[in-house]
Amino acid sequence: MSGIPQTLGYRFPAEWEPQAAVWFAWPVRRALWPGCFDRVREQLAGLYVLAARFQPVRVLCAASEQSKLLAMMAAHGDHLAVELYDYQTDDVWIRDFGPLFLVNESEPEVAITDWRYNAWGDKFPDQAKDDAASRWIAEQLGIRCFGFDQVLEGGAVESNGAGSLLTTKTVLLNPNRNGATTKGAVEEQLIAGLGVKQVLWLKEGLVGDDTDGHIDNLARFFKPDGILVAETADSDNPNREALIENRRRLQDYRTPGDDPFEIVPLPLPDPISHDGELLAASYLNFVVLNGAVLVPTYQQTHNDREAIQILADCFPDREILGVDSSDIIKEGGALHCMSQHQPKI
Repeated sequence: MSGIPQTLGYRFPAEWEPQAAVWFAWPVRRALWPGCFDRVREQLAGLYVLAARFQPVRVLCAASEQSKLLAMMAAHGDHLAVELYDYQTDDVWIRDFGPLFLVNESEPEVAITDWRYNAWGDKFPDQAKDDAASRWIAEQLGIRCFGFDQVLEGGAVESNGAGSLLTTKTVLLNPNRNGATTKGAVEEQLIAGLGVKQVLWLKEGLVGDDTDGHIDNLARFFKPDGILVAETADSDNPNREALIENRRRLQDYRTPGDDPFEIVPLPLPDPISHDGELLAASYLNFVVLNGAVLVPTYQQTHNDREAIQILADCFPDREILGVDSSDIIKEGGALHCMSQHQPKI
């Protein structure tokens, strides 16, 4: 659809604003989860049922898989608030390939922005179904869809709903996304396409992140003027210097009203490796729902408990629930990566 979201009055809402639903994608490619495919599917069936306690859940799941998923969810409890959509994806990371929803209070209206998806710089060949998912969802919902020729993953941007957007240079300025570009050109695209006022840049992501450094492992808004930021006290952690630089940058940034942001550190879990490779495990990869925050945990009792307490302080009006992600992280992401929120007007 033609038109520029910003000039039409749309904005990119924060995740703590009211949600109509949260979207997931059901995994079917066993080769992506060697040694834990069945266990991960059981965990995800339980995750859908857990999320459905708080709001409607919508899952992209091919018709041939739906009876199996329904039976697995039934074993976890009430799944009547889970709606299945007959669409087969290439992978589960709907945060990155799925629609970025905008809201327009003057209409009132919810719309979808459909950006290109190239599997984090063509790192993986199976991406066509994922790239087509956003427009398909817009058609199913019967809502306006703005198409863009630029590559943009949802996990690369974080909004406070009040005009500020967080992102990283290692992703959005990476030639593997949109070729040679500039910081100014990218900012113009984001401001016009997402209806934000300013873009706040961090530099580097976590070591081992296939996405090249998504923001949802590094820094997340928890209120319009509050930012949670990853940190580590371990001097031997390979992420230490980058995280120190990220926090320094955040302390220098201001809201559009020229007020400083409140910065709250959220420690990383102890390093987690798989097949000899360091994984990008982070407690920042949490999911905000209408009445809850789902936090990835990694079977690290002290660290998990500390992360849950910090998030409880930041979201005092929500139930904070840990979800074991020690198998899920083996494929490179966690809870936020595999979910996409749909706002409610």
